[in-house]
Amino acid sequence: MDILKEKVYCSKCNQKTNHLILESYKELSDPNFGFQKFISYYIVQCAGCDNTAFVKHWFDEDYCYSEKDLNNQVEWTGTQVNYEIEWKDVYEVYPEEPTKESVEDWLINLHKTSFPHMPEILYDLYKQIIDSFNLRHNVLCASGLRTLIEGICNELDIKEGYVYNEDGTKKVNPKTNEEMYNKTLAARIFTIYEKGYIIFPQALILNKIKSIGNDAVHSIVSPNTMDLREIIMVMEQTLYVIYELKDHELLKKNEEK
Repeated sequence: MDILKEKVYCSKCNQKTNHLILESYKELSDPNFGFQKFISYYIVQCAGCDNTAFVKHWFDEDYCYSEKDLNNQVEWTGTQVNYEIEWKDVYEVYPEEPTKESVEDWLINLHKTSFPHMPEILYDLYKQIIDSFNLRHNVLCASGLRTLIEGICNELDIKEGYVYNEDGTKKVNPKTNEEMYNKTLAARIFTIYEKGYIIFPQALILNKIKSIGNDAVHSIVSPNTMDLREIIMVMEQTLYVIYELKDHELLKKNEEK
């Protein structure tokens, strides 16, 4: 069995390897394209792991200009330019070797988490948030996260509450010297904490997410991708605590005495 003259990328080995030729086909290039050349197509098999792939192979021209012409920077104005044509092998393999950028995107991208006890309308919104993030639609993603927080408050029938400082004390209105109690989203988030659904640091982070979402909606501010990724991961933890933890399998088992 013949072997390709050049190593090509194997998607399973994740590196360039020798490949055996299983099937081959050769044809002339487009006759209207100018100079005629043969193009070969191969079905190949990695000599290391037996993974199959498709390879397109042809010879391409490489124009080599003389050192004199390059030094004189001869312009294409009718002046004769001396050059030689060298032929080089070109191999294209499918699946293609991933670029550095595509690998980084793959590592950054998020996969959807299952929340079976979450209301369907909120879960649909969560899935749209993940899709927006993976498409790098950061403004839409951030605004979707803010909407999701408000949706959680609505679903839990939380309409108002106290506003807290970061040290855990309630904020006081400097004009009335009374604790701040209102219907803002910030206050509603802290009521989620007061009702025991989440811990206080989660309430603080949800308020940070709310602020980022406000900037995205009102000022079209696009958050940093990696910051947004961390935000989504915290949001997923919050969704799990609110909707899934109370139905955990361990809570359904009788304790052994």
